[in-house]
Amino acid sequence: MTMRNKSFAILLAAAFAQGVAAAQDVTAIMNGRVLTGAGETIENGDVIIRNGRIAQIGADLSAPNGAAVIDATGKTVTPGLIAPISSLGLVEIGLDAEANDTGPEQDVGFPLGAALDATDAIRPASTLIPINRAGGVTRAVTAPNPGDSLFGGRAAMIDLTGRANSVTRARIGQVAALGYGGAMRAGDTRLGVWALLREALDEARSYNANPNDYARRARPGRHALADLKALGPVVAGDQPLLVYINGAADIRTLIRIKNEYGLRVVIIGGAEAWQVAGAIAAANISVILDPTANLPSQFEDLGATMENAARLNAAGVRIAFTGTPSGTHNLRALTQLAGIAVAHGLPYDDAISALTRNPAEMYGLGSDLGALAAGKRADVVVWDGDPLEVTSEPEAVFINGAQQDLDNRQAALLRRYQDLSRGELPHAYRGD
Repeated sequence: MTMRNKSFAILLAAAFAQGVAAAQDVTAIMNGRVLTGAGETIENGDVIIRNGRIAQIGADLSAPNGAAVIDATGKTVTPGLIAPISSLGLVEIGLDAEANDTGPEQDVGFPLGAALDATDAIRPASTLIPINRAGGVTRAVTAPNPGDSLFGGRAAMIDLTGRANSVTRARIGQVAALGYGGAMRAGDTRLGVWALLREALDEARSYNANPNDYARRARPGRHALADLKALGPVVAGDQPLLVYINGAADIRTLIRIKNEYGLRVVIIGGAEAWQVAGAIAAANISVILDPTANLPSQFEDLGATMENAARLNAAGVRIAFTGTPSGTHNLRALTQLAGIAVAHGLPYDDAISALTRNPAEMYGLGSDLGALAAGKRADVVVWDGDPLEVTSEPEAVFINGAQQDLDNRQAALLRRYQDLSRGELPHAYRGD
């Protein structure tokens, strides 16, 4: 560690000791390269945090009296990263059923889909939360996966403080598997998936209009009342439908149904979305995509290209990132995906927005989250270099203005096994 980094670490430790939680009234991050998340860069910029929100942002500001001061000279300051889709807090070990609550198994006849609610099973003590927090992720949307139903249930946005009350917004979106993922649940044909979707939306509309009358009359047995009730906010246009879909032809059908029913829609995947970028932009649909997708794994993504992000962005589509290597266990790798998108034509500032502002806006939280601006929640990350470089890492992370502990299980394992000559280690690791 260089003397400069040692000095920075000492300053961070001092600031951390003064108040990790919201008890720290005022923090001043001074003289950094500030990327606001809204397309603006402030060289030698300052961010003043007061009572959990950003009080001031600009250049040549003065640190308030009594503020905890962090010298960010030579550092980069960004909004906290927002993971737009994940299973964070629902899964700890993917292959262990008892440690995996991402959704019901398929082909077991579980009777519900849309009624499932991620908030009911989120585990704030997950070891994956501090690991991803140390990578600059401050909020994440965690969502169930569909089982036998087209619908997976309701997602929630959480902060990564690890607090018991870490849900930022419950029921932030309803998950649906369409495209071939839906066809597999609908007689193995896309004809079936679109017919089932329309029927479910029609039934939900009818239930929503008069629940008591609907419950008394004869109706299709395919839809539990709990599912129809859960779809009420979707058909009312109050809750986005988070749709796993890839093919351009499927996306065109989705746009027709969106317009027919007045839905809010977010696409997840969208491997061929660039082929219909203009229609997606006109329909005001956001796309959460994988910038590494460049080879088809199935028929519906034959048109996959690593220029997907750049082409959609150029057409005016709001984008965010997901995919390998940024699955739930490694959401901190979202910056690598952004860097790959930049390497294939996405403007740098737009990549930063796709990590921060765009996810907040696509879920209706842009007025409060996703950018560094006065009045917004103070989710802030101080990086030791360019956040899109794979060797860069956060040196300070704030959530709601509270500086977070960056220690985590992986760091603890590194400390434990870095020196195999230590006698207190288990025998298998002593290096004897």
